Amino acid sequence: MTTPRLLLFASILLLPVISVRATSNYQYGPDEYVTVTNGLSPDGKIAVTAHGSGELGDENFHLYLTDAGTGKKIGPLEEISEFLDTAANAFAAKWSSDSQDVTIVWRVDRHEPLKAISYRITGRRAQKIKGPFNVKEGDALEKFFIREVPAGDRKPSPKIFGTPLKHD
Repeated sequence: MTTPRLLLFASILLLPVISVRATSNYQYGPDEYVTVTNGLSPDGKIAVTAHGSGELGDENFHLYLTDAGTGKKIGPLEEISEFLDTAANAFAAKWSSDSQDVTIVWRVDRHEPLKAISYRITGRRAQKIKGPFNVKEGDALEKFFIREVPAGDRKPSPKIFGTPLKHD
């Protein structure tokens, strides 16, 4: 089998990896904001966090720009309004090395392409650059998401603001 055919075959086999994962929900404490995967900016000043209410965390769920030093939310990222999962570790943030740009990748459905949105962070505010947009199969953002948010092996967030509920 030639290398291009082998790569095509491998990509076809890996395609269902994203679409067959179970939904990942989380019950947040009333003041608990959990940092998404890679959500802490490289300079350590800003975090992208998740919070929702209700048993599945899906009531009034939002991602937020949060001051990583104080834990105070700066504001919701309103453009991220369609989602499948509510657990913070089901979203992945990809920061620029200077902490000025962030792209967030997430699922909206098991059978739809991933979504992504890019922001520029200026004056402690998130200004939308692009999106939300569909992530193309085989794109670098899809590979990033698969690597950082592996099915069945999601790591707990290293940074939680507020008080988590006791989970079994």
